[in-house]
Amino acid sequence: MFNKIKYLLLVFVIGIVSIIGTSGVNALPNSIDGITKESVISYDGGIELYHKVYGNGVVFCTTFNIDGVGTSCKLSSEQWSYAGAAGVAAIIDKYNASPSTQNYYYAELAINKFLYDYETHDEVNNIRVVDSIQSYYDAAVNAYNAAKKDYSVSLSTDELTFTLNGDNYISNKVTVSGSDEYSISVSGAEGATYEQNGNEFYVKVPNTSVKVDETTTVNVKVSANKSMSIAKKYDCGSGNQASTINEVEKSDKTSDKSISGNITKKITKLKISKQDLTNKKELPGATLVLKNSNGDEVDKWVSGDEAHYIEGLEPGKYSLTEIIAPDGYKLTEEVIEFELKADGKVAEITMYNTLKDKYKVKISKQDITTKKELPGATLVLKNSKGEEIDRWVSGTEPHYLELDKGEYTLIEIQAPSGYDLSYEVIKFNVGDSGEVETSVVMYNSKTPDTAGKNITMFVVITLIGAVGAGLSIYKLKHQK
Repeated sequence: MFNKIKYLLLVFVIGIVSIIGTSGVNALPNSIDGITKESVISYDGGIELYHKVYGNGVVFCTTFNIDGVGTSCKLSSEQWSYAGAAGVAAIIDKYNASPSTQNYYYAELAINKFLYDYETHDEVNNIRVVDSIQSYYDAAVNAYNAAKKDYSVSLSTDELTFTLNGDNYISNKVTVSGSDEYSISVSGAEGATYEQNGNEFYVKVPNTSVKVDETTTVNVKVSANKSMSIAKKYDCGSGNQASTINEVEKSDKTSDKSISGNITKKITKLKISKQDLTNKKELPGATLVLKNSNGDEVDKWVSGDEAHYIEGLEPGKYSLTEIIAPDGYKLTEEVIEFELKADGKVAEITMYNTLKDKYKVKISKQDITTKKELPGATLVLKNSKGEEIDRWVSGTEPHYLELDKGEYTLIEIQAPSGYDLSYEVIKFNVGDSGEVETSVVMYNSKTPDTAGKNITMFVVITLIGAVGAGLSIYKLKHQK
């Protein structure tokens, strides 16, 4: 083992040689020429350190105690392990970042100790690992451990399963393990994408990319990638001096894992039934509209005596609304939302209607004097829109109707014989106060007897005239 004095002496000796580092390249030469032995530093019982220069670079020795050194060096067929090559490269990269004679010495010793420790598993006890050498050595060990790390990926499942959710088929979540860094590629379906969150991902396929009655296979490739610097070993001449130049190359370590899943879209048949809520029978006369998740109208029809069927619908979310209610029924304000699955089964949707609320109304036509029912009047009832609801001739009993809630107007268009026409317009509301029965009364007055009055007046006038004439004759006789 070196003591501090020998260590310092060795540093000064090596410092005589000037060394300039070069930058790393991705393609190393198959051979290097012009290698010369510039110095051999030997210590009793210690190591022999070979320092070689080629071009404007340096060559690091990677073995000890080799006497013969050739001048032509070729890439060795026996490389170190991948992890060992990564460790040596880490030392060279560190040296290239700050080349100097002293750092060359640190790097040279670190390379030798590292290779003996990790490649031959034969510890080199005669290298004193001081702090400066230790920093190079640690860089090699860290790179070695990183290269040894398994970058192959494993997945939590070996199959993708898809469920339609809105406008997309969504796969089950897949957990990736074995690698901190990975990439994903998806193929097999147009517009297919993936969503990644940490070490989990799922695949999303547009519904429109899957054809009805066909099976679409979605393929996913998960790749773990790692780019490492590695050093190459050269054998030099008959002495087989193992060496490496101070250039390294990149090596990409990749591991792939594939997974796939099928999406089968089957024709979905929809049965829509419009029923009376009370008797649960089909209810004709309702106008219904079916829309998809985008609000586009898919179908519009009027209900009949049988349920309405629709075939070939795309799986997804839909809404059913009623825009016109059957006669005598309330409009259904409910919007039924549902989702069709791509399972080929018949989906059944039922929408109900309830009868309109009816209120009993009694309409009485009476003599204003006697308050008795007055037959013979023609009456008309209109709703708030001015539409005629009913027309009838009054009799000896009140007229009864069942009306919906709302405002109504009652008028008379022909009076009973012997009575004046009623010009009164009676407006009334039905159901506002929740009353069960509403009563409406319209009166008529008798027409005055003008013929009898005229006869009486004629008699009176005639008598007065007769009396007057008699008086006149009397006066004339007495005057004579």
